[in-house]
Amino acid sequence: MDQMNRISVYCIAFFLVFIGFGIVSGEEWQENSSITPEVTNDFYAGSIELVQGWNFVSVPRRLDDSSNTAVIFSGIDSAGHSIWTFNQENGGWKDLTAEDKVLPLEGYWVYTTAPFTVPLRFSDDPLQVPPVKDMISGWNMFGFTGNTPASARDSLLSIRSSWTEVIGWDPVSQQFEITIVNGGSNDQADSRMLLPTRSYWVFVTESCSLASIGA
Repeated sequence: MDQMNRISVYCIAFFLVFIGFGIVSGEEWQENSSITPEVTNDFYAGSIELVQGWNFVSVPRRLDDSSNTAVIFSGIDSAGHSIWTFNQENGGWKDLTAEDKVLPLEGYWVYTTAPFTVPLRFSDDPLQVPPVKDMISGWNMFGFTGNTPASARDSLLSIRSSWTEVIGWDPVSQQFEITIVNGGSNDQADSRMLLPTRSYWVFVTESCSLASIGA
């Protein structure tokens, strides 16, 4: 419960401090954008469905080199809010520029004033190495990988002895979800599903490396 309180306070502080200071807005990206991801009904195409408000999202696989930057979010009316990511190992919060790459296993906070579909084009490189995210002790953000839901237990199998809690974000209610506990039961059971294109907070007790469960 103490850890849960800390993450709640930290994220509330994030919203209070940063929401009003959108350094890179959707309108700016749209104006400078020269990339429109191609969308077709095949294995190499996908999308992120955003709802009005804040969305805590990820890409399920590595994106194609032609459309793997934050420009994929162009067209969103962000009301001047930046898109944020967090990497504890690299110093914490970072607001994205249009040139920053959007990577699997990373989490992104995206604000939109209206529902929006973000088209994705995945890499077709047969030799690509599955992504890995390095984490350090404490709270880390990670993006779910894979195209179908998987339990927290299976999703975090590569760090099974290191993680203690996972918490997600419900974009419809605009609230954090009930904590998932490693080895927990009932509402906190680690059999609860994590969802494609969603991101999560995870608390780990030591430095570790989270492996992708999707290509």
